[in-house]
Amino acid sequence: MNPYPMKALFLTTTVLLLSSQLQAQSETVKQFILKNNPSASMYFYPSTLRMLNLEQNPEFYQLVRDIKKLSFLTFDKGSSSFNKRDILEVQKQLTAEQYEELFMMEDKGTQIYVYAKGKAPEAYVSMVNNNTSLMLFDLQGHPDLNALISLIQNGFNFSGIANVASLTQTDHQEEH
Repeated sequence: MNPYPMKALFLTTTVLLLSSQLQAQSETVKQFILKNNPSASMYFYPSTLRMLNLEQNPEFYQLVRDIKKLSFLTFDKGSSSFNKRDILEVQKQLTAEQYEELFMMEDKGTQIYVYAKGKAPEAYVSMVNNNTSLMLFDLQGHPDLNALISLIQNGFNFSGIANVASLTQTDHQEEH
């Protein structure tokens, strides 16, 4: 039994209403969604991002204040038909869309790619690929990276945000 039924209902309703108007910022991500149905999807807008700050930390507000939209999509490899070649194609298409790879990191079988678009980036796409799933983050806006570094250095409770965000998780039902 959910200990926060009203909060979960409110957050879920808010996310569903907002996500029904979603247009993926990246055309590449949009096309990938059309070909591969996400097993889970979450969409965050300024108001929902601020609601995740349970500690009311001013640096968290600074981090998210210029983010217009964050889409988080998970694709379960067991129920999807995409393969490694498709993931390489997404990377190639992001480059064609003028995204530049900021960095790539691999740790214990998980590859993390982060791409940014523009000289003063206003668009980011990140891919987290492992044996069981592919996660795509499509961010419109500009996170304050100095605030992020400060939050990490000060031991901000990002797991608390992940727990609250999981209350908003919905199955991908709408058509894009």
